[in-house]
Amino acid sequence: MDVLKLEGTEMINRTQTILGIQVCVPFQRIDSKGIWLEDNPLDFPYPLMLFQIILLVFISRALYCLLRPLGQTKFVCNLLGGIILGPSVLGHNKALRDKLMFGGKEVGLSDTIARVGVIYSVFLISVKYDMATFKMKAKNGWKISLVGFLFPSAVTSSLVYTIASTISGLTGGTFFLLALTFSLSFSYFPVVAEALDELNLMTSELGQLAMSSATINDIIQWIFTVVHLIVIQRSINDGAKTLVSLSALILFTVFVIRPVIKWIVKRTPEGQEVKDGYVIAMQVMPLVMAFLSDIIGMRPEAGPILLGFVVPNGPPLGAALVQKTEFVVSEIFLPLFFFRVGLNVNVYSVDDWSSFRKLQLMLTMSYVAKIIAVTVIALCCKIRLRNALFLSMMMSMKGLIELIVYDAWKAVKAIDEQCFTHIVLSALVMTMIASPMVRFLYTPPRASETILSRIRNIQSMPSNSDMFRILCCFHNEESIPNITSLLEASNPTPSSPIYAYVVHAVELVGRAVPRLVPFNTEKQNARKNSAARQMVQAFDNYLKISSGPVIIQAYTMLAPYKCMHESLFRLADDKFVPLIIIPFHENHPGVVGPSMVAAIRHFNANVQLYSRCTVGILVDRGMSCPLTSVHFSCNVALFFIGGADDREALAFAARMSGNPNVGMTVFRIALRSKLKEQNEEEQVDAKLDESLVDEFMLRNIGNDWLDWREIEVDDGVQLMDAVLNLQGVMILLWWGGGIGI
Repeated sequence: MDVLKLEGTEMINRTQTILGIQVCVPFQRIDSKGIWLEDNPLDFPYPLMLFQIILLVFISRALYCLLRPLGQTKFVCNLLGGIILGPSVLGHNKALRDKLMFGGKEVGLSDTIARVGVIYSVFLISVKYDMATFKMKAKNGWKISLVGFLFPSAVTSSLVYTIASTISGLTGGTFFLLALTFSLSFSYFPVVAEALDELNLMTSELGQLAMSSATINDIIQWIFTVVHLIVIQRSINDGAKTLVSLSALILFTVFVIRPVIKWIVKRTPEGQEVKDGYVIAMQVMPLVMAFLSDIIGMRPEAGPILLGFVVPNGPPLGAALVQKTEFVVSEIFLPLFFFRVGLNVNVYSVDDWSSFRKLQLMLTMSYVAKIIAVTVIALCCKIRLRNALFLSMMMSMKGLIELIVYDAWKAVKAIDEQCFTHIVLSALVMTMIASPMVRFLYTPPRASETILSRIRNIQSMPSNSDMFRILCCFHNEESIPNITSLLEASNPTPSSPIYAYVVHAVELVGRAVPRLVPFNTEKQNARKNSAARQMVQAFDNYLKISSGPVIIQAYTMLAPYKCMHESLFRLADDKFVPLIIIPFHENHPGVVGPSMVAAIRHFNANVQLYSRCTVGILVDRGMSCPLTSVHFSCNVALFFIGGADDREALAFAARMSGNPNVGMTVFRIALRSKLKEQNEEEQVDAKLDESLVDEFMLRNIGNDWLDWREIEVDDGVQLMDAVLNLQGVMILLWWGGGIGI
């Protein structure tokens, strides 16, 4: 047998048999020996890929720091980073392209890692997917979704089938043109949700309507995708095989994998993390499902998407997968995908300007038709014109899913390099226009209100009101005893019972959509001994020993802390609540952890700044009032200096003073300088103070449990000294449990 040998200084010989001839094929090392042995690391695929990742992450983060204040999303910055490194900018230089990063030596390795990043990204997207979004704003969501999809599809298809044959780069055939039409008209839920999360609008009314509409679009898109997979096969027989294979994969996922996942969740104790072994197994499963999908001739992303749908979102499993996987995927793997996309975006490939103008007309008309359709149908749903326009902008944003679709078209040569460049850049420009418009011009109704425009407070409630409504928020069960003591001290009586809305605030992890639902709906299938049920049971136990009629409605609130206050305000507005009680951020720091303390502090600041009703912060210093089935007693201390906030505190204290088990001490501190010189506004404020004080004293004539003390000071320094001198009195008041207002 003849032997051919090829020599090379940096090659390792590998023997293969080709047509009966034994050939020694040169094989290049993937890593270098080091610069000390005169190797250039950038001549080898492995260090070159590492250099690309470092460079891309650095450029993307730098762009994010520069463009985020301008309202741009992370998607825009990542895609711009890939384009900058591609042949359109840096890669256009031959030295950089051939020697540093664009020589093609690492294409196979980095492309594989990029595809793995896409697999995990679509898996995490489907894990966080929540079908409850389908029910939010369902009626208007259906209308906006269908009209916002059908009208631009009709407009685009009329252009596609008219001029597509004259566009040189569109070579995918008739069914591809239909896919192009639909893709330009879709609003993908993951894209909309991610953009709204970055713009801090997930919990806004308009944001939730946009996500609900996008969810319905996703259902239509999945139906079309299944039909597309079957129709593109070469024959009816192949189509039938694809349908059978897809059905088998779905059945395997639902009836084999899903029970195993349920078993894992069931074996995880309530409130504890899933074992690392289970998490690692679930992290490997997307690769297994992608492998099975590829075997049966489907896109590798199909299997991970199916797997994500059967993983319960939220804790314990969904949250654990998102927490332990998402950062590496989004910050390391996905940038490589954007880099691969950027390598295919080449502005210098645009040479057929006739096709360019026709394709641009098609894309522009599609975007304009989308905006017009969503705006008009939103107006029909009685949404103001300004908000309708912003809703259309939200629904027109592009993201990762579009890039995956465009990249798939490029891979099967349905579009050429010029068309791919054109479509990607058009999506980028559309998003760069829509994002800042929504961020800077759309202001949710709540954020436009300030603390000075409150329309509900304790004083505004009629004195003969048949019910006192209060909203209490808590983050952990340690806050419950203080809340129940506060409710009991608030004097529930048959003539004025207390209706308390207690909200368990939980950070949104492992879900894509914020939710605020009654406990019995959210936890109807929960285990009987779950931590959430135990919290609600604590409130039920209080109802049994309360001295007066108290009604408690428990809610679970799932939202990011940065916009959690929006959900709280929506509930307060719906129930016409005059008082919101939130826990101090430093309550129980050992339970919540340092990072959560900062998040709760930010949440409290937002509640105080934007609330349209009175806000009270409940501080726990370990001296809560004893509340037993036999007896309840409480001492309340109030510092009254004057002003709107102090009047609200005095109004709340007035309600408490009617409770025979509550001892009340009021320290009224008057500034002598204020009594001498007052402008018109201060005089009005002082009259309101005196009016409320007179009403309070009149109401408590004959109340032996009230101790009223007058203190006069000259300035702020004496005021602080007076408060410090009263510490001993306050300690005596709180010795058996007390409340300070």
